[in-house]
Amino acid sequence: MKQLLIVDDEVEMTNGLKKILSKKEGLSLTLLNDSQQALEILKHQRFDLVLSDLKMVPVSGIEVLKAVHKSHPDTPVIMLSGYGSIETSVEAMRAGAFDFLEKPFSSKKLFEVIDRALNLSYAKAETGDDSTKMEEKIGGIIYQSRVIGELISLVERVAPANMNILITGESGTGKELFARLIHKLSARSTHTFVPVNCGALPENLFESELFGHEQGAFTGASKTKPGLLEFANHGTFFLDEIGDLQMNMQIKLLRMLEERTIRRVGGRREIDIDVRVIAATNKDLEKAVKENTFRQDLFYRLNTIAIHIPPLRERKEDILPLANYFLSHLARQEGGEPRRFSPEAEEALVDYDWPGNIREMQNLIQRAFYMATGQVIQKQSLPLPCNGNEDNFVCGDVMHMPYHQAKEAVLEQFEVAYLKHHLGLTNNNISKTAQRCGLDRRSIHRLLKKYKIDEKD
Repeated sequence: MKQLLIVDDEVEMTNGLKKILSKKEGLSLTLLNDSQQALEILKHQRFDLVLSDLKMVPVSGIEVLKAVHKSHPDTPVIMLSGYGSIETSVEAMRAGAFDFLEKPFSSKKLFEVIDRALNLSYAKAETGDDSTKMEEKIGGIIYQSRVIGELISLVERVAPANMNILITGESGTGKELFARLIHKLSARSTHTFVPVNCGALPENLFESELFGHEQGAFTGASKTKPGLLEFANHGTFFLDEIGDLQMNMQIKLLRMLEERTIRRVGGRREIDIDVRVIAATNKDLEKAVKENTFRQDLFYRLNTIAIHIPPLRERKEDILPLANYFLSHLARQEGGEPRRFSPEAEEALVDYDWPGNIREMQNLIQRAFYMATGQVIQKQSLPLPCNGNEDNFVCGDVMHMPYHQAKEAVLEQFEVAYLKHHLGLTNNNISKTAQRCGLDRRSIHRLLKKYKIDEKD
């Protein structure tokens, strides 16, 4: 029997909720019209779920919410309000509410939110306290750091709410993984998750890809084609590298967010769109707004909830769990014996700054896995660039090789590490990598081919 606490200073509301929820099996209801009394009860009694009004006296719903999280951090709280607005819902979600319901709401909507809250609470109990087990069950995010654990908790709170989210962080930190986790934990999880890389689509094709086009809209448009937004209808639309979006497309995206309709290229009919938009960027959008390269109104629309993923160098405790995960995954994939890192290799992994973050690590460990001999991966098998220390630049056991052989080995190590470093910083964008390296695209492709590096890795 699930214990459910309802706190609302209106007797009619608590009685109405009792009438509705009494029809649902497996719930034991406690009704309170005194919010001060709720604080006292929460000190001594644990509930599986709390429903609380937002505007109450003498104790507000936010204070009730904080009291729940102080005594029982895993207990979900659903906030109710007859004064619904974006501001109040954001306030509740930031304070840690599981969801926000605006009065009046239907019985169906209430049951849906309660079921999601209780299911999530049950999933947490089943996974126990092991953070690695828990994250793999809910999204495949490998971590031990407190900061990522707090981000996971934030995601669990905001995912059920139907509001736009902006995810920021350096390239390779796992922004799309977090976006997929938000989708998975939302009410839209049974519908499509559609990712779009704003920096990868040519400007002349972007509008057609997003909004679709009608037959004959332009040369080559031989038939009508729905856009990606239509495929994402009722689901989640993920706009990666939103900072690369051209100004004219920013205007069209803003219109879609405001009016929730689109018009195909060459079409006249307005098509209703119901999507949740999650955007991600490695750029400082506030700075871009000041420099007039990103629209302020679009920024505000996207930044309802902000999630910042710190780089790997700022959460060193995540390095070895991630490295061991990638190593184990490769061993399972290849059907070989389990492998491990030597203590010296582990120390080198932790000491490295990982400018390309998790993506760089995945590429590096994949290379070390295939190049190393034996079950223990030694430090010299890790093609790690130095962190500014010239003594560390020569990686591997090259000092014992003949001069020309050693020079060739070091050059290969440098070119591979240098190339993967810049690919990681540009999200594997060949044009941007060439620009950063001072080379042309042909040279980058030649190096990729030479060292058998897959640009999609």
